[in-house]
Amino acid sequence: MNSKVISNAAAHWSSHQLAEILSHCFEGYLVPFTIDGETFASRFSAEDISFNDSKVWTHNGEPKALALITRRGQSCRLAAFAIRPELRGQGFGKLFMQELIDGARERGDRNFWLEVIVGNESGVSLYERMGFVRQQTLVGFGTTQSPQFTETGELQEIDPLVMAKKMMTDDSLNLPWLSAPETLYKLPGKAYVLNDIAYAMVATTPQHRLRMLYVDPLARGKGQAKKLLTLLRERFPGLYTATAIPEQLAPLYLSSGYRQDPITQYEMLLKL
Repeated sequence: MNSKVISNAAAHWSSHQLAEILSHCFEGYLVPFTIDGETFASRFSAEDISFNDSKVWTHNGEPKALALITRRGQSCRLAAFAIRPELRGQGFGKLFMQELIDGARERGDRNFWLEVIVGNESGVSLYERMGFVRQQTLVGFGTTQSPQFTETGELQEIDPLVMAKKMMTDDSLNLPWLSAPETLYKLPGKAYVLNDIAYAMVATTPQHRLRMLYVDPLARGKGQAKKLLTLLRERFPGLYTATAIPEQLAPLYLSSGYRQDPITQYEMLLKL
């Protein structure tokens, strides 16, 4: 391009504008993506977006690329990264990523996380060249739409913060950003407990979405997670998860009547 591409803090745009920019920049990507302003605000605020560290790159005043950065302590994450088709294949991806990495180092961040869809070879290649290393594969699950709602008396509704606090004190958990308790309790939805030992977080609008499953450490290996997953499947027609479940949990979901989605992601980390 003849004129310069300019880097701007995303704080100069509203959530509704950023949602439009993100959808616009994702045109022609491997997996189609659009988002509205309300969903943008709800989702990325729960993920702890930093509008000052997130970037919009413009050319002649028009947004051409967007990177959303979320932050917690000394860790940051690339929550979304999209470049318009007319800028792709010209080295801008590497240029923009280096700017984000430099910013993370200047802030004193120690860990830089991201997820990338398996099959997005150009994205995976770019991140590996920048020093990111694959940590685990993340998968998602869905259920067949049930003909009707089924009341399940065994599930008791609780405050989502109760479940999140239990998870926060469990040092054995190694969860991706989207499934971390710091994200979960801030999202709209409800939490349930089975037998005071097995917990689930479910978003109920606009669709039934299982956010997270947790079983007290001393109760694991006794079938409580499978029973809870089965009850949830019966209770919430068409229940599904985000593509944020560690792959090693796939047998549990499959044995509980869930089907695995074809789209998977790599979770990647750059140690700064």
